[in-house]
Amino acid sequence: MRELALDDLPKHSPWPARILDPEGADDDAEYGGTGVSAYDEVYANLHGLLESNPETGFRELQRSANRYAEESPVPISRAEELYLVDVDEKQTLQDEALVASLAGTLDGGETVVSLGCGWGYELGVLAAAYPDCEFVGGDPAENGVALGRALFGDRERIRIEPFDFRDETWDLLEGVLAERDPDDVVVFTQGSLTALPSVRDIVTETLAGYADRVREGVHLEHVYELHPEETLLGLLRRGYTDLRDYNDDLLTSLRVAEGIEVSSATYDVVGGNPLHPLSEIRWE
Repeated sequence: MRELALDDLPKHSPWPARILDPEGADDDAEYGGTGVSAYDEVYANLHGLLESNPETGFRELQRSANRYAEESPVPISRAEELYLVDVDEKQTLQDEALVASLAGTLDGGETVVSLGCGWGYELGVLAAAYPDCEFVGGDPAENGVALGRALFGDRERIRIEPFDFRDETWDLLEGVLAERDPDDVVVFTQGSLTALPSVRDIVTETLAGYADRVREGVHLEHVYELHPEETLLGLLRRGYTDLRDYNDDLLTSLRVAEGIEVSSATYDVVGGNPLHPLSEIRWE
């Protein structure tokens, strides 16, 4: 891992130029789709790879996907500092941030409900790090659920079910709460709320309705409100969110939601995309 100057970021990422010259940037296909159908297509391709190589483990499958999508070195961020790393090192740093986000929260016996988990890679990482906990994930992409079940279907502590943030009632969470003590249930998300233009109703209405029925919530998400307005990097990050039409109200929504008390918000834990870093939010 070596330091990367902000002035050199355009050599390794097309996004600074796109942000400064946004003409044609509303063509989502040019930059890669972020809707359920786009992810479902990616998951279908990965499922096909797994079927061709049934002995492939979840880490190996993720590594193959990463190497197909990017060539080393790639830019990342940590605590508002930029670095160049190998593609595999980038995944390692993201995995470390994932595991650390639940440190101090899990001490054994808890069930983590991961909302919008894709095909469940994060569940595999967390289950390995916390062997005394159970992990239930949900995602709206059918191929993501199918791939996750193919990879983890024989594991007792990992389960993946259909789930959609936009549903008025979250049956996935209802099912867990019907079986477990609320003090043993933790709600978790990682990068799954990004593509929604606004999360206010989801947070203040649906999520808040479960606040008194779970122990706490942990979000490893892209948090627009934490991007500083007085730095060039912060302004680029705000511009990136605006250009992609991602949500800009997660932290604000959590802070005003009834029954939810935000206990901490840590900025830029890791940025696999340095203009769209993950920050860590905890609430009780």
